[in-house]
Amino acid sequence: MFSSGELNNLLEQIVSQFGQGMDNSTKITPAKSTGGYKCKQTNKRKAPVITPQKALVILGLLAGVLEVQSVLIDRDQIVDILLEGSLKRKTRLDKMLDEIGDMPFDEVLEAIMGRVFG
Repeated sequence: MFSSGELNNLLEQIVSQFGQGMDNSTKITPAKSTGGYKCKQTNKRKAPVITPQKALVILGLLAGVLEVQSVLIDRDQIVDILLEGSLKRKTRLDKMLDEIGDMPFDEVLEAIMGRVFG
């Protein structure tokens, strides 16, 4: 799969593209020429702390293996995010059973009987 170095490089690229990890702060310094003050915007980069668990969740979401099932926020503003996914690939039979599961029982039975006796 990926080595930890490759994962870290990939995640650094993703974070830099989204502009996360930036701490924008304003520095106010005395201006010598006017006797007033001038404001200077500085950008300080904070190195994001990405653990292997966080990296796997990010990659799972980006690859479509994980999907958000629900997001809960309680009155103490604690956020719970329920992710759901499977590493198992669906076979043709699994896909066919998913389609059949949405059909009414009589249509399924008629299709099976028509195939057996038809």
